[in-house]
Order: sequence, then structure tokens, then C-alpha cells
Amino acid sequence: MGIATLREPQHPLLMRAGYMRGREYLPLGRRALAKIENILRQQNDRGRALELCGVGYINAEGDFVALSESGGEILVHGNGYAALSAKSRSVAQPPAGPDPDGDLEPEEFHTPGVKTIAHIAAFSGLPATSQIKSLVLMRDGQPLLVLLRGDHQLSPLKLPGTRPADAEEIRRWFGADPGSLGPVGIPGVPIIADEALRGRRNMIAGANRNDHHLRSVTPGEDFKAEFADVRQVSKGDLSIIDGRPLQFSKVMLLDTAERVLHAAVEQNQDADGLVLPAAIAPFLAIVTPVHPERFTAAREIYQKLAAEGVDVLLDDRDARPGVKFKDADLIGIPYRINVGKKLAEGLVELVERRTRKSSDVRADEISIPR
Repeated sequence: MGIATLREPQHPLLMRAGYMRGREYLPLGRRALAKIENILRQQNDRGRALELCGVGYINAEGDFVALSESGGEILVHGNGYAALSAKSRSVAQPPAGPDPDGDLEPEEFHTPGVKTIAHIAAFSGLPATSQIKSLVLMRDGQPLLVLLRGDHQLSPLKLPGTRPADAEEIRRWFGADPGSLGPVGIPGVPIIADEALRGRRNMIAGANRNDHHLRSVTPGEDFKAEFADVRQVSKGDLSIIDGRPLQFSKVMLLDTAERVLHAAVEQNQDADGLVLPAAIAPFLAIVTPVHPERFTAAREIYQKLAAEGVDVLLDDRDARPGVKFKDADLIGIPYRINVGKKLAEGLVELVERRTRKSSDVRADEISIPR
């Protein structure tokens, strides 16, 4: 993807600072993105690259993310554990009710019009945690039956290379419609049962006959299955590290220069605008003539710094000094060189954007920290 268009939501501060117009990057934005891309390309250590970009991050099992209310991902985290929701693992909450006692045999019962977990829970009087949810996926042209606890959802990333079966495929392999499927009596179809079903007894599942279900189905006894973690983590689940409740936070996945820029903006701003690190700011310094009669001297300082390799900008607009200062703060240029009345003494004012610290320096000896 090029750096001229954006997949992420528009960022108001980037718009106001002139980095973007709509979903298109303007020259300031393109310069910042080019610097970020260069850092990401040169640094083998992604964490170090993000630090250079001024971004605080979380390493979520190899996925680098930043906390962000505008982020499109959910981070599941606890003490010593962090992973994106689609890949995360947890200890499931206990079932809402105990399993019925006894070594019971599966028994078919009529469930007219009952198609969903909520419907069968209401029909049977047993909670969703007592139901077995049956999903049919296709892998290499063959069906795979995936079983979940009724209140859980599948995490597709945990079963790569699969896709949901369509209604015709389901009828061809199981002889019933979705909503009446189950794991008992389907030889030749591999079954994967989520770990939350391990050790459960006497549950309810579809009977592979429309409008019928089975009660007293016990995983591992009434059907054979491979047990694996295939579900999404749910709120209220416990950490696999210390057994404490997990937390859920919105995060931004830091996998592109655009997202790194957005995270840098969210983490590096104040009431006046951006406070970007020198490594990714579109310009390292800006030379600002305070009075029109200082334009020539300001241009000479600009040319000297540019010749020394400093990424510098000259604000030669015919505007009030206050307007120029505010604009420099807004776009986040780390250093501002004010060329004003003290030039008569051979001095200019050097202002650091982040700290607001200012100092008088000799115009012929000025240097910019890099």
C-alpha cells in the first residue's frame, strides 16, 4: 500500500495540523510516514523501532499494539499475559449449572422449530452452558465438525485453512439443517471439541434430524473428538497465568506506518497540537523571522542549516509572529528558531517544542540536536 491513502479512521488532530485532507495524506503527513517507514525498515527489533517513533507499546505474543480508544482490536490481558482477542487463551467461567449426574445414554427428544442455543435453552430449561454448539467448517473440501459450549463463540484464527460450510454442504454431509446438528453418530467426519467441553457430562446436542435434539450427550464417551482451544475468550474468563479475571482493552495494531503515526499522535500531543519525536517529525526545525526585516537573515540561517543536513523549514509567510508560533506548535516541529530583534546582538532564540525551554544562541554558531 502506498502512503497517500489511509485505511484507518481519520484523525482530527492530523487533519487540523495539515497532515491530511479527508483520507489523503498531504506533504507533512507523507514526510512523517516516510520517516516511520524508514525506521521500521532499518530496525530488526520492532520494539526498538516503535520507541524511536515515540510510541509506547505492548508486545502481545508477537503482535505489537498500543492502547487506543480509536483502535480496531481488543487486547485481552492480565498479570504477565497479553494477547489479541482472536488469539487469546483463558480459563472459561464455570457452567451456569451443574451437569446432571449418572452414566446416561443419549436420548432423542422432539424440538419443533427450535434452531438456536437460546431457543433450546428455553425449551429444555437448561442454560446455554449445558448445550453443545455444533459448527460445520470445510477444510480441503472435507467437513470438520467443531463443538463449543453453547455460550461460547468460535475464533476462526485458531482454525486456519477452514471456512464455514454452506447450507447445501451441511445437508449433504449431515442430513439435517443448521440448528439440528450434533456429534453423535457421524462416522467419517472429524470432530474438534473446545477445551471447555473436556470433562463435561450429559449435555444437549442436535440429533442430526430436523426438529430433534439429544439429551445426555457426554463428550469423549458418546463420540470421539480431538480437544483443542478454538473459542474466543469471554469477559469473566480467568487468566491462564494466575487465575485472576482478565481485562479487555481497545488497542491499535501497530503493523503499518499509518497506524504507528496515529499511535504517535495519540501519545504525543498537548493543548497546542503535536509534540512528535524528532525521528518522525516532518521537519526537525523551523526558522521563523519575527519581523519582515529579518527575512533575509532568516533565509541565510535556513540555508546554512540545510547545507549541514538539517531537515529544516523556513516560515517566510507574511503573517504575525503569534500565528507562525502557533502553527509551528500545531504541526509538532521539535525546534523553532526565532529570528528577531536580538539579531542586532548576533543572537536568535531557540525554542524546544516539547519542554517549551528557550535560550538565546549565537546565530553563526547555531546547531540543532539530532
